[in-house]
Amino acid sequence: MAFGQQLGSNLATSKTMTKVVVRLQSPDIPAASFAAQPKTIYRAGTRYCRIEEMPDTEHGIHGLVVINEPDAWLVNLLTETAQHQVDLGPTLNCRLPVFTMDLKSAMDENNQLKDLEFGRELTYFGEKRAKSAPGPILRGKSTKVYALTIGDSQLFLFTSGVPEKPVAVARQHGSKREVYWYSTYEEAPFDPKLFARPESVKIENVK
Repeated sequence: MAFGQQLGSNLATSKTMTKVVVRLQSPDIPAASFAAQPKTIYRAGTRYCRIEEMPDTEHGIHGLVVINEPDAWLVNLLTETAQHQVDLGPTLNCRLPVFTMDLKSAMDENNQLKDLEFGRELTYFGEKRAKSAPGPILRGKSTKVYALTIGDSQLFLFTSGVPEKPVAVARQHGSKREVYWYSTYEEAPFDPKLFARPESVKIENVK
């Protein structure tokens, strides 16, 4: 997907949504652990985001996050409960940062990685004027690679196909390496049901 095409899809008026299925791989994360299980992510513009996680039976959580700005629901499907929050602004943008693992760091203006988001990978590297180069064969696919140095992190985006789609995005931070592998990256017709208030769960309103 070209940079301009993906930037256009960020508009809240878009009639399509991006569906992404990713899996994290790192030497520090056991392959069978919850952290390494696939996540399915949907986004449409800056208003609609959804994250579907696999069950984490060890901690009694099956997580689902539904964002329809300004509303957000954090759902535990195992307990059939949810917390409802309202975004008070001033900007109403749902965020899906790739290498930010908690809300506090995602909102930290000094966090130089927070703008690298799922569904906007090509836009991010394009805005940073990253140049492409021939990449390796990854999972049977010829790739291009874009590279950036952001703070103390090296970032790499591997893409394949025409239009380009992410195959993997990687971060090298000191001796630590994290790679998100994409098994799905596609545009689909917008489905408002995916971003609606969750049903069949007990909802608690929180500030």
